[in-house]
Amino acid sequence: MEILHTLFALEHNVLCDMFRKAYPNWTGDQIFDKARLVNCALMAKIHTVEWTPAILAHPVLELGMNANWWGLAGERLTKMVGRISKRSEIISGIPGSGVDHDGIPFSLTEEFVSVYRMHSLIPDNIAFFEAKHGKYRTTTPLEDLTFKNAQMPLESGMSFADLFYSFGINYPGAITNNNYPNFLRDLHTPDGLHRDMGTVDIVRDRERGVPRYCAFRRMLRMKAPKTFEELTGGNKELAKQLSEVYNGDIELVDTLVGSHSEPLIPGFGFSETAFHIFIVMASRRLKSDRFIAGQWNAETYTKEGFHWVQHTTMKDVLIRHFPELEDTLKKSKNAFAPWAMKSESKNYQGIETNAKKT
Repeated sequence: MEILHTLFALEHNVLCDMFRKAYPNWTGDQIFDKARLVNCALMAKIHTVEWTPAILAHPVLELGMNANWWGLAGERLTKMVGRISKRSEIISGIPGSGVDHDGIPFSLTEEFVSVYRMHSLIPDNIAFFEAKHGKYRTTTPLEDLTFKNAQMPLESGMSFADLFYSFGINYPGAITNNNYPNFLRDLHTPDGLHRDMGTVDIVRDRERGVPRYCAFRRMLRMKAPKTFEELTGGNKELAKQLSEVYNGDIELVDTLVGSHSEPLIPGFGFSETAFHIFIVMASRRLKSDRFIAGQWNAETYTKEGFHWVQHTTMKDVLIRHFPELEDTLKKSKNAFAPWAMKSESKNYQGIETNAKKT
């Protein structure tokens, strides 16, 4: 959060500089507000066409997410001529297609919150490297970098470029059962309490009335497993563990636990059950956005701001503010996939950057 917040704060400042030059008569508030509007749209686009296809690396999904933003007309044509259909999301994408709340004021549903619990992505340790040559610096438990200690790597002499490079070549954890970060099972929060976030995740769903896994799938018109082995895709050991925890009653399996136990579609970073909720909400939050869906034009964003959103990628943002990352990023197709390692970094044998070898 520290490095991403800083990155997009820097992007905001560059946007302010651009607007100040383009519109010298604007007030400070006008510059700030327009920069924030463009920055928010850029983040929405990056999440749609870059982050999502990285964690759900499947050609059909990539086509679908690109269609959400660009439509089936495609990125190239949309950049050249804009929308070729006034209302069709399929042809020209959701941006500019008109706001539609589907009869209900927009909100992120409890089901979305449930399937978006992705703490398993967080590793227990992070290995730090220098961005310039890839030299290994140190490996630090992530629990030592939380709350007030978030800036510790910077205070120890590392740069933001070093941190981005390090996170870029470190692997995240897999979203699966028996892979919860150890430090989150006994998280010491600033209020002095100790929290088992794994337990908190389960209890919150139960208190909020989120259906259990089998009922959840039925409500989505998906097939519900009849046995634990069917749920786990034939993984007998995991099926045995689940049966012991839930006293042999598959109907009691919590949605989060079940979705972490089912076999994954090739390329997917999380379950098909979670995906069914995710894809609906990912589209809905764009379709419900007053600016993206309803006022997607140069008049609202300015000609310069509109072009900025449509022609900027996450790699562009990173390289703009940290040019030393260019050599690494130009070798990587997607800024959210593992980055190419510099030669010195390859000498490090820790699991943090060598997950595929374990």
